[in-house]
Amino acid sequence: MNSIVFLAALAVVFVQRSECAIKTWPNGIVPVAFDDSVDGFAKEKLLASMNEIQISTDNCIQFVPREAETDYVEFSTVNGLTEIPVPGVNSGKQFVKIADNLEKADMMQLLVYSLGMYNTFRRPDRDSFVNVMYDNIKDEYKQYFAISNDTTFVQSRFDFDSITFFYPYAYAKDASKPTLTAKYEGEAIPWKVSLSISDVHNLKRGYGCGGETNNRMDLLKGLSYCNFENDLCTYQNDPTADFEFQRRRGPTPTTMTGPNSDYSSGIGYYLLAEARTNNMENARLLSQSIAAGEYCVRFYYHMFGDNVRKLRIMARNNGNDVLLEEMEGNQGNEWHRYTNAFTFTQPTVLVVEAIVGRSDTGDIAIDDIYIYNGKCIV
Repeated sequence: MNSIVFLAALAVVFVQRSECAIKTWPNGIVPVAFDDSVDGFAKEKLLASMNEIQISTDNCIQFVPREAETDYVEFSTVNGLTEIPVPGVNSGKQFVKIADNLEKADMMQLLVYSLGMYNTFRRPDRDSFVNVMYDNIKDEYKQYFAISNDTTFVQSRFDFDSITFFYPYAYAKDASKPTLTAKYEGEAIPWKVSLSISDVHNLKRGYGCGGETNNRMDLLKGLSYCNFENDLCTYQNDPTADFEFQRRRGPTPTTMTGPNSDYSSGIGYYLLAEARTNNMENARLLSQSIAAGEYCVRFYYHMFGDNVRKLRIMARNNGNDVLLEEMEGNQGNEWHRYTNAFTFTQPTVLVVEAIVGRSDTGDIAIDDIYIYNGKCIV
């Protein structure tokens, strides 16, 4: 599995104005157009995201087909657009560059940026909540982490659930180390695909529509999420396995294997199947029983070291484990995302099994497990 490539800010390419003040769209109406380079698949995802924002904000914000408006947004896949001015209305046509593999969260970030809202971690008060590791950010991307003094959309508390957050390793020079971490233990930056409650409040208040809403859409129906910051949540170690997953923070005891930090906060906890003293043995993590149905399973895994062996995902029914998928061997010193959808025809226990290799350089770690109803959202 390839590691997640977060394209939100990178894909936002606006051309025209360069002054600093935010300008919102009159009456919350955003004229949009698509150039011929945007295919139907991308249009469908963009239009669905626009509709979600419109519903969640009680029609305070509306995306409409551009007719003869002077100021409008045009989506394009054309390369070569390089200037990135302030978010919001920019004089005339402003291009938004989208990539072929743009994910749902990225599209939501693009749209929110075009509405005028900076990333939450760029708020004037951000240094009270997060640490930005500029030494590990590629030079050309440091501008995406700069503090903005504009407070047009700073109407709610600092929000780690905001759709505008980058993932903690975005634009890293060294992919084994985060670029963005929580400042205090217990905070995390979860994966999300919809506007948070604070996102809705900030947008509505910024556009003069009040702040409350009863219509916020959250596409992750039936979500079960554990980041292991406090405990194992509803998961448990399999008592019949050779050894147990352990909660750990920071680097593993053995050099040249294991992660340097967790995935979702950069300072928090993850689960480790430690190879030291457990060579050629296995650890298994068990979910609660999951009702019959279709589910998406998403988590992050780290398999680094010369003697990394296997990570397996299995379904347990009536005491029998059925292999669903497995990853094998050294995957490099970085976190990778696993995502797949499964249909269970009977109550099922999801099993995540780590099998370590013949030496101590075979640590396997997992973090941030999401299970939600239906197909996977990408």
